[in-house]
Amino acid sequence: MDWLTVSKVVLAFALLLMASRADWRTREVSDVYWLFLGVAGMAFLAVQMYLDAADLSYYLILLPIAVVFLDIFWERKGMFEDGVNLVPLLLYVATFASLAWLVIEHYTELYLWNLMIIPVMFAIFIILYQFDIIKGGADAKALIALAIMFPVYPFIGSFPLIAPPTELSEFILPFPLLILFNAALVSLAVPIALLILNIARRDVNIPAMLFGYRMSLDRAEKSFVWPMERMVDGERRMEYFPRSSEEAGAQFQALRAAGVNEIWVTPKVPFLIPITISIPFSVIIGNLLFLIIG
Repeated sequence: MDWLTVSKVVLAFALLLMASRADWRTREVSDVYWLFLGVAGMAFLAVQMYLDAADLSYYLILLPIAVVFLDIFWERKGMFEDGVNLVPLLLYVATFASLAWLVIEHYTELYLWNLMIIPVMFAIFIILYQFDIIKGGADAKALIALAIMFPVYPFIGSFPLIAPPTELSEFILPFPLLILFNAALVSLAVPIALLILNIARRDVNIPAMLFGYRMSLDRAEKSFVWPMERMVDGERRMEYFPRSSEEAGAQFQALRAAGVNEIWVTPKVPFLIPITISIPFSVIIGNLLFLIIG
């Protein structure tokens, strides 16, 4: 069994588990988790290159990885804000120069492109965050750190059960993207769980029971939930996809003024939880897409 891969999986899952717990309880996650995960990922990457007896020039990939990753947590002015800020400018010049040199030097080698998955995933996750597809900053940071930890598919014994049929097929859906993809699949279990909960509580209201559950108004105001009901022109109406935290307070007040004591709410489930579950799922089960193209 590959001790390095097992160590990476255990460490990543443990850190994500702790971060998810913090996110669930407070809806805040310290950057310490992602810094530790990312820096540990770089250390594991260096060890892996050493064990692979990789050419020394490959270690240069650690520079752009470190610069881009650590810059996420660096509170600084833009490179051209209030003039030219030389430090970040020079760091990014060195970043792109080192990547360009590696491509020119090793573009025919698959080993390089396995490593290049990391900066490519950085770009993809940052773009997804900027376009609000990845909603939370903690989610984006977690995925970026995981890209450092797992640039390629981890193999542990006979796992994953659905393994990439070829080395090149790993590029169809790189492992960091697979974690995001499987996290989205895991999220689909939430309506099923809510349905079971409401059936057990005998709260039958279709389709509301697929999106939330009943809760007292007093408790709802103190919980991490969105109200699924609102007052519109004096009438109580259902809203199945509420997502505005700014309006929630006003909605609670309007419902209270109307004499409502219990409402339907939908829980604010941090996406970090599906990401956490996705790690062992992706490691053990693998990529369902390979069942189609395999």
